Amino acid sequence: MIELLIAMAISSFLILGITQIFIDNKRNYIYQQNQSANQEGSRFSLILLEQQLYKAGYRRTPQDARDFIFPAAGATNGCMAFAAGQVIRPTTNGQGICMRYQRATNSERDCQGNTITSDTPVTVKIERTTAGQLQCAVRSGTGTFSAAATLLENVSQIQFEYGIDSQGADRVADAYVTYNNVPSLSDVIAVRYATLLESTSTNVALSNDSYYFPLSSTTATTPSDSRLYRSVQGTTTLRNIAP
Repeated sequence: MIELLIAMAISSFLILGITQIFIDNKRNYIYQQNQSANQEGSRFSLILLEQQLYKAGYRRTPQDARDFIFPAAGATNGCMAFAAGQVIRPTTNGQGICMRYQRATNSERDCQGNTITSDTPVTVKIERTTAGQLQCAVRSGTGTFSAAATLLENVSQIQFEYGIDSQGADRVADAYVTYNNVPSLSDVIAVRYATLLESTSTNVALSNDSYYFPLSSTTATTPSDSRLYRSVQGTTTLRNIAP
């Protein structure tokens, strides 16, 4: 009888140990998967914004004035109004950016993967929704915007700051301002952007995962949940506008 009780006790300890190892491995796997997803999502957001901003203001015939290629356009679909020659504007809610350019090649594709079929300037809007999706919509000329396509999920926050050339001659950003402080007729020649990705799974971090957003912030934010967060930031000079 004693031997049976000892064997049962040992078996119970072994079962508990194996169960704990299984739970720890599962928790570690979920942590690694969510951390990896945040890293990939952050990297994708930077690449996407950089690639699109590099296109802003591109003209197939650079000898033509920007005012001629990109005429004035009224506010539409969340994009602020464009003055003649302007190629970058914020969205009205500050959660996105609108840009105009011409295709560089006949086979060029827009942010939705569709071929740009003519030299008519396109307007691209990239915006974060309230559901945390980074979406892209496109329109050709003065037409209507396409249905928005979701490019990235789990975007907790996004921020854009606009480099303004207040001197008007050196084509260098003298200050970076938020979307609601962009002068309506000033040329934006650079864009600073930051995204904050959050993990899909909750209760992943062992403790609340503090983060800095944007990265230039000196104050850490401690969320109320146990998700994993990753903050990234980049700056792109509009090479078709600045020298």
